[in-house]
Amino acid sequence: LKMRLKRYTQLALVACLLCISSNKTINIRDYGATPNDPFANITNHFAIMNAFANASKGDTVLIPNGQFWCVGGMLIKELNGLVIQFDGFLLAAPDFDGWPKTSDGKKYMNFFQVQSSSDLLVTGKGGIHGHGKGWWNKVVFPEIFGHLDAGRPKLLVFYQSKNLLVEHLTLTNAPSWNLDFDDVANIHVRYITVTTDRSDMYHLKKAMRSNYRARIKGYKEKVGYLEPMDLNTDGIDISGTNVWVHDCTIENDDDSIAVKPSNRGHVFSDCSQNMVFENLVLTGFGASIGSVPPNEQHNCVQNITFQNISMPYTGKGIYIKSNPTCGNNKTGIIKDILYKDIQIMYPRWWAIWIGPQQQHQPGKDLGRKCALDYPISDHCPTQGCVTFKNITLQNVLVESPWLSPGVILGNSTNPMQDIVFDNVKVNNAGAFPYFWKYKCENAKGNSIGSHPVPHCLEF
Repeated sequence: LKMRLKRYTQLALVACLLCISSNKTINIRDYGATPNDPFANITNHFAIMNAFANASKGDTVLIPNGQFWCVGGMLIKELNGLVIQFDGFLLAAPDFDGWPKTSDGKKYMNFFQVQSSSDLLVTGKGGIHGHGKGWWNKVVFPEIFGHLDAGRPKLLVFYQSKNLLVEHLTLTNAPSWNLDFDDVANIHVRYITVTTDRSDMYHLKKAMRSNYRARIKGYKEKVGYLEPMDLNTDGIDISGTNVWVHDCTIENDDDSIAVKPSNRGHVFSDCSQNMVFENLVLTGFGASIGSVPPNEQHNCVQNITFQNISMPYTGKGIYIKSNPTCGNNKTGIIKDILYKDIQIMYPRWWAIWIGPQQQHQPGKDLGRKCALDYPISDHCPTQGCVTFKNITLQNVLVESPWLSPGVILGNSTNPMQDIVFDNVKVNNAGAFPYFWKYKCENAKGNSIGSHPVPHCLEF
């Protein structure tokens, strides 16, 4: 009932946004933007910034038909009551020298960021192409393509904003995360397409192995295949409250959806809560909660529903993760989570994982981190600072996973509570590494009509 009421609230929000009257249309070409010219990336950047600077409540800022190359770092603040219309595409120029950095120099500024804004409709038949290959090359093969001297930018970010409808956009090949909502409230996302082209990476690595394996000692180990999170191109990440995401298609190379925690330091909510994700097709590394590390201001995720979701040929499927670190006076909670009517078809890694985040590359010092190749590397410490409680998987079908059905890994000092598997069926599971069974430790709950049954949920 609570989630239905929240959805009705969001529908009212949508109706309100769709009724925004447009006083005037502000075309970025009228401010000097030039389409289809890769050398106009600086000019286009400032044309877009000037267009928004001259927009008032009720106006439409138009990205018209065409492809507009831009350098990143477009930070737009305090918009109110605007329509942002993408009829064409913004193309991120891989200009590593011209791309601005944050004030501390640790990260490249995000490509397009809206901050401290409200009552926005972001729509259109176009979108943003991140041209991420150049960024990925520098992360995966720094010895060949050169090192990045700062963290990669995200593609489209909404920060500390509320009352947003984002729809119909296509986001392609982001340098890192595609669509990020950070500390937000009253968000409706629909009909979004996210794509990440891994074929370039695959063919590049294949050619390099063929050409150089015989000449470079240890090259096979350096190149190899992509690790699961080499590209870190999350699909849609959200922290905040009152969120409805539906009818989207995401193909990416990390979390397809990730609900990030909120805490007492956030503006709109001290907990990421009251969210529904439904009618989605996801191929990546999961419909995810987290990661949720413990925090002095108490990180929290609660009242989240994933339903009617198909995950064909995904890496991970259902992925609920804390963070292996802990500390004095640091806490967190993950509770009241429902996955319902989920199909996970032919997953390449863990179909179901509830436990610490797998986050560390093999071959490096693991410390307190859980190895990405666990249990090949038998190192995946847990901690008791984050509570897992009231997590239900209902009507979940997993078909022909490469590995055993899944992992449920709690901590002995704070076991998971009220974990329910209701009609969770795994067909043709892999024998490796747990002989067609779950790994299940330090968790309490029950199983109803599921096969196989996680042994720690049998009683």
